Amino acid sequence: MDPFVPRGWRRAAPRPRLAGMTLVEVLVVVAIVGLLVGLLLPAVQGAREAARRTACANNLRGLGQAVSVHEASRRRFPLGCLECSTKAPRKQIAWNAFILPYVEEPGAAAAFDVGRSYRAAENLRAAATVVPLFLCPSTARTRRTGPTTGDRNGNGRWDPGDGLAYTDYGGMYGVAYPVARSLPEHAGMMQYERSTAAADVADGLSHTVVIAECTGRDATLQSEWANGQNIFDQWWNNPINASQNNEIWSDHPGAAGLVFGDGHVEFVAESIEQTALLALLTRAAGD
Repeated sequence: MDPFVPRGWRRAAPRPRLAGMTLVEVLVVVAIVGLLVGLLLPAVQGAREAARRTACANNLRGLGQAVSVHEASRRRFPLGCLECSTKAPRKQIAWNAFILPYVEEPGAAAAFDVGRSYRAAENLRAAATVVPLFLCPSTARTRRTGPTTGDRNGNGRWDPGDGLAYTDYGGMYGVAYPVARSLPEHAGMMQYERSTAAADVADGLSHTVVIAECTGRDATLQSEWANGQNIFDQWWNNPINASQNNEIWSDHPGAAGLVFGDGHVEFVAESIEQTALLALLTRAAGD
């Protein structure tokens, strides 16, 4: 018996201490969580970009395989653009249409009529097909409002050119110089009105680009996959990722994906020496 408690009294039972955290402890936990998120977020973003880059590389390899199969079966690489330089009306049909049978798009291949314009109503069903192989998963699409051109003038009805699907990969036309300096040896592997044979590539198929990233372009820059004007040349003094206006451009940081004539794929750093880059883009310049 407790000598300090009067007879007949009971000592109150001790009150249990309530579990909890002080404000200081809460702030410390929040700070630690914030620090961990700050450390982990770049790693997560980097992992996601690495996955997207791998997917893009797979797309480019698929395109490289398709143009190689086209060359093996027809002894020529795909025509860059059919009726791009003739007088209007032009069909303006892109190289993409000629490789549809080799990229597992038999429906679009069967529906596309090369006897009509790329934006004719008869070609709408095919040209509106969103082909995953033609799209880079990292594309920011800052210029685009969707996977197709949609209703371009917003008039609520279909007009020629509406609803056409995009591509993030363009055929390589070559190197662009001022008119006075433009020469045949500046030509690349994708040309207007004529297809390229392997024998035409004097610089070697493994050293000559046939397709390059030119991502995020919209209809104003003629980046529909059916539109033959999606082929492009590189201005002689323009590095990789310097301009999105029909130049080599990628949303992968620091590099752009290129497909070579032998089908192999490389991500070339935007810091590549300009003369070395231009040498890769021409087929018979002797460089």
